[in-house]
Amino acid sequence: MSHSTYQSKWVECMQELMEQVQIEYLPAEARENGQYFEPGFQHFALLYIKYLQIYRKLEDCHDQMVHPQKRGNIKKVLKSTIIRILELKQQLIDFNLRPMNRFVALDEVLTDLKLNPETVEWKVPRYFLDGKECREEIEDKQHKIDHWLGVFSMPLDPDNLMDKKDPFEVGLTTDQAVAIIQKNERGRMNIVKADHRCTFFKSSRKDDRSKKTEGAEDPMESQVLAATRIAAHWKRKVDRRRFVKMREEEFEFLGMAPPKKDKGDIIDDMTKHRDRRKKMQEDADDVFEKALKEQLEWLQKKKGQDIKAELLEERRQWILSYCQNPEQDKKFPEKFDEFYQRFDKEPEDEEGEKGKDGKAKGKDAKAKDDKAKGKGGKKGKDGGEEDDTLEAGVGYSAVVQQFVEQIKQYTEQWENKDESNNFDQRHDLELARKSVYPIVEAELRALVDDQMREELANLKILFNESKKKKPKKPKKPKKPKKPKPPKKWCAAVGTITNREDCVPDLVEQAILKKVQPCKLEDFLGEYHFLGAMQRSPQHTFCPPPSAQMIRSLIIEHCVLPLAQTDIRQKAPKLLTARSLLLYGPKGSGKSMLARAIATETGATFFDLSPHVIEGKYTQGKTGSATLIYKVFICAQDMAPSVIYIDQVDQVFQGGKKKKGGDANAPSRIKKDLQAAINQVKRFDEATEQDRILFIGSTSKPFAEGVDQDGLKTSFDEKIWVGFPEYGSRVVLWTKFMQAHGVTVDPAKLNISTLARVSEGYSAGSIKQTVDRVLTARRVQQLKNRPLKVQEFIGPLSRTAFCWSEELDKFQKFDHFVTGEEERQAPPPVQEAPKKGKGK
Repeated sequence: MSHSTYQSKWVECMQELMEQVQIEYLPAEARENGQYFEPGFQHFALLYIKYLQIYRKLEDCHDQMVHPQKRGNIKKVLKSTIIRILELKQQLIDFNLRPMNRFVALDEVLTDLKLNPETVEWKVPRYFLDGKECREEIEDKQHKIDHWLGVFSMPLDPDNLMDKKDPFEVGLTTDQAVAIIQKNERGRMNIVKADHRCTFFKSSRKDDRSKKTEGAEDPMESQVLAATRIAAHWKRKVDRRRFVKMREEEFEFLGMAPPKKDKGDIIDDMTKHRDRRKKMQEDADDVFEKALKEQLEWLQKKKGQDIKAELLEERRQWILSYCQNPEQDKKFPEKFDEFYQRFDKEPEDEEGEKGKDGKAKGKDAKAKDDKAKGKGGKKGKDGGEEDDTLEAGVGYSAVVQQFVEQIKQYTEQWENKDESNNFDQRHDLELARKSVYPIVEAELRALVDDQMREELANLKILFNESKKKKPKKPKKPKKPKKPKPPKKWCAAVGTITNREDCVPDLVEQAILKKVQPCKLEDFLGEYHFLGAMQRSPQHTFCPPPSAQMIRSLIIEHCVLPLAQTDIRQKAPKLLTARSLLLYGPKGSGKSMLARAIATETGATFFDLSPHVIEGKYTQGKTGSATLIYKVFICAQDMAPSVIYIDQVDQVFQGGKKKKGGDANAPSRIKKDLQAAINQVKRFDEATEQDRILFIGSTSKPFAEGVDQDGLKTSFDEKIWVGFPEYGSRVVLWTKFMQAHGVTVDPAKLNISTLARVSEGYSAGSIKQTVDRVLTARRVQQLKNRPLKVQEFIGPLSRTAFCWSEELDKFQKFDHFVTGEEERQAPPPVQEAPKKGKGK
């Protein structure tokens, strides 16, 4: 698409954002007018869906636009939109039909709005991986890991974290294998003999018929008969082709068959077009960076002296007015920092005069009043109402105020700007100069402040000498108390002097590894069209979430806070996951989700699974602590990082440790692992090094001896990855066959039957079955021998299956670990105090 297409899309997004800001202020305005408007689930769901639509358009604009200054403005709006969506998701969780359940069903809202399920489908921002700084950081980490893998002569192939055991492999002894081969060989020989006998008898019968009819048949009649038969056969074949073509066209028109046009060519063209625009973006960014440097030098050379003179004059006038103030008794300011402190005091005094209840203070309250004036000069009746609105996340939210400022900036800079002649989408020189001006001013301000501190000190010395007073003997300063050393969260804290040495050690131990990349969109599954009804609070147990729900929760709670520090600092604390627990039957896609999170964020991958750490760091009491501490500090230095623990049920074992127990047991790292999770900070305390996510995976969370309470308290988010439902199984069978180059025709292969018989089987089992059947030789034979349902039944029966008893155990564990059991439990009945007996 052209530059004008994305320009018009950006204009459309900003117009929709203006409408959303007006809707955001509706509850506050209704309260000001004395009307009752209590926002609930429906209100927040509508806002959430609309912001998601705006987000998808903005993300496309930022990814495809070439103009560097426009992309910078769009990125600011995009980040604010992400934060607002996360705030609204928190409100949806609070107003959910199942209170505080992290999975929100929006199918009824989408039906009312007549929207497709794709509307609420998240798309991970592409600048997480394509941004210049992020891309260079990811490449540096990959080069470092590749270097140490080569040093230790380890394979460079990425690990897919899959079970290497073949489900179709049968363990046989040599005698058993020889007996089976002999049996099959005898059967083959008898089949060949029978085939030869049939061929002999057919040829003998044909010879007998030819002898009987020889000389009795007219050759002309036989030729006419042959021609008639050929014509009838050909006509039947032509008619059949015509009817098959008509049927295929009708199926394609009704959407029951895929279109004939190959989608691969379209995707390749889109990829080439995007690569071309990315190259244009890089060229435009390089030109813009050079222009910024030139403007910076120009401002320093041409305007630097004038700005410096103005700043000096302003500060000298302040010192003069300070001395002339009678309240100060002709004294100089004690510290020059008071020049800036007075700006903090003035707004407080103004608010003290204007406010009625004294709750609003400082610049924040002033900003709120300015925004309220911008909405037609309306203000709240008292400060208490504004505080309530802030708590509810409606109207006067900090993010909504950012939207107001960003819309104002867009209106001033870009709304009426004519870009029709800017074919190369080059930067605007005047805007570049304005953006550089604060940098020059800040540099000069620092120089002027240092100069003024020296001048103020010299003035004080001259003033003291003129008074000729004997200076008082300075008192001896008290010795400061030694601060208490912080409590160690791990026994190995402080034992490692050089953090860089940990990287080669962990690579050698196969803990720091490369994983096979995959995307979250590869986690296939259908949307739950009856999600609200199935997750009704009338039902005691909650069904497993759909694939779309899982993808959305992982992006909102894990990917976004992990990828960007500013999102992690501003997102709601409950939506910033430090740890994630994935549980479900084998082959359901738990390891794939861990790989997808690492791929989407460009994270470093650490594997602390029991089979990986077996026999490593087993020395004494500090062995496990050293292991966890090394992994944690490496994860901090190479953030963002994912620390993965497969079969986490073996780590979280209940009961007290016995003396002289197994030093190689996986549960030895449990205590230090829990402490490491608690060290990850969230909200405004978070830093670059806090972009760490612990992921635990298990297929047997209900096994005997598992500390379920420990799993519940240690992991912030818990996701039940169950086997797919009917609609998802249809999608899985179709997609896995298409991966082998086989286009499924519903008229020839009944996918519905395969989806029915595969109930209870995981997505991994279906993939193993398709890979087993559709070998390279079988795909070549499809023209002569079409696929049949029976071919898939045998291999499918030999893969992993989730029995009903196992499903019940998963359901009960999910009911406990997600907190549903506690929330549904009736409140404890308080016994009435017993009355004392009268005398």
